[in-house]
Amino acid sequence: MEIPSHELLAFRMVATELNFSAAANRVHITQSALSQRIQNLEQRLGLTLFIRDRKEIRLTEAGIRILRYCQAKDHLEAELLNDLIEVPDGKLGGHLRVAGYSTVLHSVIIPALAPLLRDNPAIHFEFGIYEMDELPEVLISGRADFVIMDKQFQKSNLNTIELGQEEYILIQSSKYPASNVYLDHNLNDKTTSLFFKMQEQETQIQIINRSYVNDIDGILNGVMLGLGQGVVPRHLLDNNMPVQMVKGIKPMLVPVVLHYFHQPYYSILQSTAIETLKDNCQQYLAR
Repeated sequence: MEIPSHELLAFRMVATELNFSAAANRVHITQSALSQRIQNLEQRLGLTLFIRDRKEIRLTEAGIRILRYCQAKDHLEAELLNDLIEVPDGKLGGHLRVAGYSTVLHSVIIPALAPLLRDNPAIHFEFGIYEMDELPEVLISGRADFVIMDKQFQKSNLNTIELGQEEYILIQSSKYPASNVYLDHNLNDKTTSLFFKMQEQETQIQIINRSYVNDIDGILNGVMLGLGQGVVPRHLLDNNMPVQMVKGIKPMLVPVVLHYFHQPYYSILQSTAIETLKDNCQQYLAR
């Protein structure tokens, strides 16, 4: 049995977008035509590939396996084209898609991959910042090939590598020290509360006054301006910042974990990216 390419493309777009209307726009057909292709594919395979309800569309386990096949096929095709016609002198090409959270993507992951990308300008790269609770779905839906999280996501057929650890410390402005005010991303950000929970009993602080500044850059700027104290990774600080570590508070180590799906073959680009991250992230993170 062969799977028609137009049905496989329709599946790939819906699996990536998790929205039939958006997927139909990407393949330039009507939504009803797209739905018919998905229905034909499910009937051909005798499998349900998507779970549909009023709130969302989710991939079934069978759907996840077919998405993995589509991704592997894309990487193999890109590698073949690079070898045959596109990239001279043994340079690498293809697509590299990495997703992560704000404190590590720009300051750790991109710098770690920069030498590889500079040496191989034919690599088309895409980096995306997401909230932590969004990252598992980004990986499962195929919107990124590699995903960085702050803990190991438990799922079968998934490879994980701890690249190092972020060392979180409590800082305040060296010019405008502020106490009893703590800056977080938003109401759901648990970083500060987790940080103080792991302190020794005698140094635990009751967090009453919290303010919110949207992202890690907002926390750093707010601390420098004396608007409050902030729990931040040490690797984001430099000697020119007018901040100081609050004494008597223990650092908190948080793992930085690379996630990618297991597959029988990895392209040279994929394998090289994995090894590059393993080798280069160490200079930015604690071990």
